[in-house]
Amino acid sequence: MKVLLFIEKIMKRKILISKSLFYLILLSLFFNSCDKSKNKVKVPKVEIKYKNGHAQLYRNGLPYHIKGASGTEHLEKVSLYGGNSIRTWSLHNAKELLDEAQTYGLTVTLGLEIGRPYWGEDFNYWNLIEVDKKIEELRPSIEEFKEHPALLMWGVGNEVTLKGGNRYLIYYIINRIAKMVKEEDPDHPVMTAINIQTIGRIKYLMTHIDVLGYNGFGLIEDFYKKDKNYTEKGWGKAYLLTEWGPPGHWEVNDTEWGAPLELSANEKLSYLKKNWELMNQDSNAFLGSYAFYWGNKFEITPTWFSHFSEKGLEAGSVNFLKSSWSGETFNNPAPNLTQMVIGNKISEVNTYLRADSIYSAKTFVARKENENLKYKWEIRPEESKFYKIDDYQHNMDYLMIKDDSESITFKAPKNEGPYRIFVYVSDDKGNFTSHNIPFYVVNGE
Repeated sequence: MKVLLFIEKIMKRKILISKSLFYLILLSLFFNSCDKSKNKVKVPKVEIKYKNGHAQLYRNGLPYHIKGASGTEHLEKVSLYGGNSIRTWSLHNAKELLDEAQTYGLTVTLGLEIGRPYWGEDFNYWNLIEVDKKIEELRPSIEEFKEHPALLMWGVGNEVTLKGGNRYLIYYIINRIAKMVKEEDPDHPVMTAINIQTIGRIKYLMTHIDVLGYNGFGLIEDFYKKDKNYTEKGWGKAYLLTEWGPPGHWEVNDTEWGAPLELSANEKLSYLKKNWELMNQDSNAFLGSYAFYWGNKFEITPTWFSHFSEKGLEAGSVNFLKSSWSGETFNNPAPNLTQMVIGNKISEVNTYLRADSIYSAKTFVARKENENLKYKWEIRPEESKFYKIDDYQHNMDYLMIKDDSESITFKAPKNEGPYRIFVYVSDDKGNFTSHNIPFYVVNGE
């Protein structure tokens, strides 16, 4: 087109140039045009097709099953270990993440963050005028990222009804957002993620949602046992497990003072294996899953959901996902921590320690031959507000007389209240395992 415009301009203005110069300019414009078209990356179309009641995700015309990670860290390892996608919860650093994912051959379910149930401070879903403004504020982001080759689908909100509010009103707003997204970008599906318990009759309320994401942990077994996606009140269409893992801190037993009891690494691994088998036996509408959390996340503890330590060491769950994603067996398990005790007795559900008193703690690891292990101990105040960064997220290392041995001596804190003692055991191959015991400090005789 540019070449034709150039010729037309010359003819109109009757510009006199030599034949050789004319052809030289013509060739330059031609090759420049070719280079630009060559450099333009084709955007793969993503769609869901149904055949005989079975849903299948297609990307660029080929079947695509999601083997993904929920998180934005260690993207190179997702790709290296056989995964193919990541999921985000917001547009934070979206351009950088999409570019990095493209570098490693990964796709992205890109989150569009909306409130739970408030969209920012003092924002109420009943204020439809403000809702309209917020929807329009999202539109430029759809326009900006819809042609990125790493984009797989859009994720509108995450457990938006978790903090209360009128569920049906919120579903209505999510549906309006989904409608806007599809107006701007008809080539990528739109998903929303909900708690695995709160299904209801959303298939009638969110008609512009293409895929439903279930966030499921301890309830995954019950979800499949009762066939909840396909019941009368179920979604009945294509779905993902957008967050999955071992039971959450809201699903386990607590101490007398309300501290949730984190499962051992071996117990977590058993849940991962069971949940993976349950998910992947559904061939009707299951499009894949995103393992939670790919990185390090401090939620009650820094190890509850994290597949990595704060320093990037890998938990045993990474080895499992690596095998599951790739279909191969890898013999590089994390250290096998079998037990942890305070004093000389096995940990009880309720452990009380006297303030400012000396205690011992020990961990037992089933050692492999010639295995070199390192130990690290911590004491932290019990975290009560996992969604905020506050005083709970620090190590009271001054209480440790020694913190790098299989057995240690420590002093209980002076102030009465709930605390937790952690042990981390790592090998020289980049693996680690951990365990913790919550305890309560009491004052007085």
